[in-house]
Amino acid sequence: MSALLAPVTEDAPCVAVYRELRDGVSRASAQIGYGYNLFPTAPATHRFLHRALQACARAGRLHEYGTLDDARDRALAATLAGAFLGVDLDGEQVVFTSGATEGIGLVTRWLAACDAGLVLPAPCYYAFEQTPRRWGGTVLGRYRHDGILHTAGERATATALVEIFPNGVTGALCIPPPLEADFRVVDVVFLAGGTGPRPHQVADRVRTTLSGSVSDTAVLMTPSKDLCIPGIRPGLLISGHTSLLDAVRDDLFDRTASSSPLTGQAVLLYLTVLLLAEAAHDRDPAAFTRRHRWITRQYTHHQVPTVPSETDCRAIVNHLDAMSTHFARGFDLLTEHADDLLETGAHLRPVSGYSLLPRLASGPDRPDETVAWVNSVGRQFDLKLNAHLLFGGTKESWQHLYPGPPRIRVNLSVPHQDLLHTLDLLRTAHRGVVLPSRRKEAA
Repeated sequence: MSALLAPVTEDAPCVAVYRELRDGVSRASAQIGYGYNLFPTAPATHRFLHRALQACARAGRLHEYGTLDDARDRALAATLAGAFLGVDLDGEQVVFTSGATEGIGLVTRWLAACDAGLVLPAPCYYAFEQTPRRWGGTVLGRYRHDGILHTAGERATATALVEIFPNGVTGALCIPPPLEADFRVVDVVFLAGGTGPRPHQVADRVRTTLSGSVSDTAVLMTPSKDLCIPGIRPGLLISGHTSLLDAVRDDLFDRTASSSPLTGQAVLLYLTVLLLAEAAHDRDPAAFTRRHRWITRQYTHHQVPTVPSETDCRAIVNHLDAMSTHFARGFDLLTEHADDLLETGAHLRPVSGYSLLPRLASGPDRPDETVAWVNSVGRQFDLKLNAHLLFGGTKESWQHLYPGPPRIRVNLSVPHQDLLHTLDLLRTAHRGVVLPSRRKEAA
């Protein structure tokens, strides 16, 4: 019997770069640009998830692949998400996923089958590049924060525009390129926590983009980053497009046993907190209680028993505000301690979340040299750097959109002492790294 061999799909360029950057680098190395939130989870969030798990066990939801309670959770999620996003939704337009990554895979796989090419922001999450490549999809182009577009020279029958609020790597609200899109993917990355004069500008921008409709749109949301629960990986996919929803349900039907009732509970807590976070910053001190009462009525109407208490919700909102203050202080420390090392300035401050992508003050200009430099830093100084080349795109598109020295991701959610320690490591590495000698071309 002959051996079975599956066709090998070539990695997206950003995934191939990742393997090069990490080649020979210790897994125990320090890191300056983690891709998840390291701020502690709110104790009230822990308490709620514990209660939710107990309720699921009592109701027998841990013994079944799917129950009527799942439909009730989706219907309540539609009500709460609709109120937050400013759209009319029903439970059939809501799908719970294993984090936003699964949602990205489901949507981009369907777009590939429709021959709808993607127009992506640069930077973006690797799954927007890797999944289409695996399923025969197309990336038509990539755009930077000001809407300037670099086309990839590919063709497709339709166009799908991806917008990320805010950009999950730079923390900026990007301007999309002026093009007519047949479909939109709206990935809402960071929302919770509010400091500064406009704490909810991301939510306002999302509502303006949707304009009250999700008919030709997929909205992706996840509590993982905002609620500091990346290990649970809850996600939410919302759409009014019948073909997409049919394709997603077919896919999920194949893997029903992988679903978890706790995913829906975490999503419901998140939507509840988002609605109450806005009320907490209202000038009317009674707004919070009034909105919590409305939310409680929705839980009762949809027969969902695990209602987050007003006390716990206030505690979580306060915790998220403290988290945002922690991020802001981290940004100030970055400015104070890294102005000789990294690009600094108020324009780099994330509008929400913990991630930014400053340029090195000096360094290699060419992408291939950047890969060699970052790998050498990792090997020689046990410091993992996440260069811009990791976050979607190709070396050509990055050179076109963001020429000059490399940019590296900085995570502001780490303890402040850890941030300063990794900055010191980077400073030492920047001065003393030894690059490998270039191989001579054969005559």
